[in-house]
Amino acid sequence: MPVEPSSALGAEKRRKKIPWSLLLQIVVTLSIFAWLFHKTDWASLAQRFLQMQIPWFLLAIFAYAMNLSVSSLRWGVILRAAQKHAPAAWLLRLNWVGAYFNQVLPGSVSGDVVRAWYTRPQTGSATLALAAVFADRFIGMGALVGIALVAYLIGGRGLSLLPGMGETIAVMSVGYAVIILLILSPGLEFLEHRLGKVGHKLHDIRAGMGMLLRNPPALLVTILVSIFVQLCSILMFWALAHALGETPHAVALWVVWPVVSLFLALPISLAGWGLREGLLVLYMGALQMSHDQALALSLLLGATVLLTSLPGALLWLGIHRHPLAQR
Repeated sequence: MPVEPSSALGAEKRRKKIPWSLLLQIVVTLSIFAWLFHKTDWASLAQRFLQMQIPWFLLAIFAYAMNLSVSSLRWGVILRAAQKHAPAAWLLRLNWVGAYFNQVLPGSVSGDVVRAWYTRPQTGSATLALAAVFADRFIGMGALVGIALVAYLIGGRGLSLLPGMGETIAVMSVGYAVIILLILSPGLEFLEHRLGKVGHKLHDIRAGMGMLLRNPPALLVTILVSIFVQLCSILMFWALAHALGETPHAVALWVVWPVVSLFLALPISLAGWGLREGLLVLYMGALQMSHDQALALSLLLGATVLLTSLPGALLWLGIHRHPLAQR
């Protein structure tokens, strides 16, 4: 049957449709870097990298590798809470693969989609697999919110220097609590019924999250693992600051970095690049760190995450032929 010219033209337009989310990420990333680089002393920045202390850098890589490895245990606990099972080695491999794709694909959750895709055989459905991955990320973010909130409430002389930090943590804490209430509330059921297939998927995701939140032993384990994982992230930040010859302020470790990490979950920049740099230059500058030093620290953080995630590319090779990906 011949294709009508108008139909062919429509199909061509759909193929060439601009991905606005990607365009936004590119614009945000490049705009922030343009602003930062305009104020950068390039000779000073290069000198900081040349004088980097390698042992501290290696400690940071180890800390982030621990972060990626241990967090796979949390994922396994979440699956078991949903009465689904997957071998720990399989989840460990997928966690590294997901970390790699988070770095090389647009958005901050691309790796989560990959992880959910390859655990469909174990969960029995793509929706439940996605719910488990969402729960994994959500509990991890909760640990960050908790660390930042407790550190802020304990206080310190550096807190008053951080612009808008109290309001930021308050909004994050309230927002997190509201999401928990929405997950557990039966009040959304009427909306799920009205949304058709989307409503069914939303129901499955809420049900999967609800099973974890209503399972105190599993929830406690995931919280404890999440705290350890975020402590590894804080250790990475601390080690990289020392690699550049800085002794980071306690507020930077326990408030600034957790808050910046939460912002990086927003899919508004390319793998967090630009957004991380802008926030750290802002906050660390308020704590009396120079522009070039804060920028060097942020770039080194991004490079460490990227380099440590690269083994995920090797682990991805041939993964579609693995028996666990096919059964």
